[in-house]
Amino acid sequence: MLCPEICLFLGYWYSLCKGNSVPQRGQLDLRELTSILPWMFILEMAPDGALRYRLAGSALESAMGRGMAGRTYSSVFSETEQGSVMEEMYATALVQGCGILRTGTFQIEADSNFDLEVLSLPFIEERAMGGVIMVGVVRPFEVNNQGFIDKWGGFEQSLQQLLVVPSPRALMEEHLSKRVKDLLDNLKVTLRAIDLPKVIEIDRKGQHQLYTAIPSLSLANIDTSFQHH
Repeated sequence: MLCPEICLFLGYWYSLCKGNSVPQRGQLDLRELTSILPWMFILEMAPDGALRYRLAGSALESAMGRGMAGRTYSSVFSETEQGSVMEEMYATALVQGCGILRTGTFQIEADSNFDLEVLSLPFIEERAMGGVIMVGVVRPFEVNNQGFIDKWGGFEQSLQQLLVVPSPRALMEEHLSKRVKDLLDNLKVTLRAIDLPKVIEIDRKGQHQLYTAIPSLSLANIDTSFQHH
């Protein structure tokens, strides 16, 4: 199951929209999320179409060894095949106004290996390119970078799961390029939708230990499932 930090942000976002609409940026009260702020970030679409970090938390910047505000996503991750997949996924999710949850592993250095969970959720902001920004949180990990040594571009990542978070709009397979579809096929990663009400219920009841997998739904079933809940 998901880590508490991911569940906290997911539950907070869901409380703002109930899965029926994308919440406004003005509804985001960071005072409700102080415990996870060091692991949060904001992605937005630049006028040239590039994905840029507007902000990034202190823990993320410490791990990177460099400030991230104003930097492009591609300058950090997309030199790798899986990084380029995620860049397109985030860009498409921004256009569609839905969330993305990805899990896997990553390395900062050859001798480090961390579990990876990244949740990125949409908020409407009229002044942003396309009118939507993505606010995200990364599962906390321990990294010793006391010298603030530049790790930019040195990440290796492995993609295991890719889940859409409906808002209720959703990113569907037909929104993806053939290149990304082929890469996902090669990675044996199937695009599914998170069963959001179920995950919220599990978190509320503290039943994480009963679930080894994140409850999810086929994309073909998300409309009827979300109406049912």
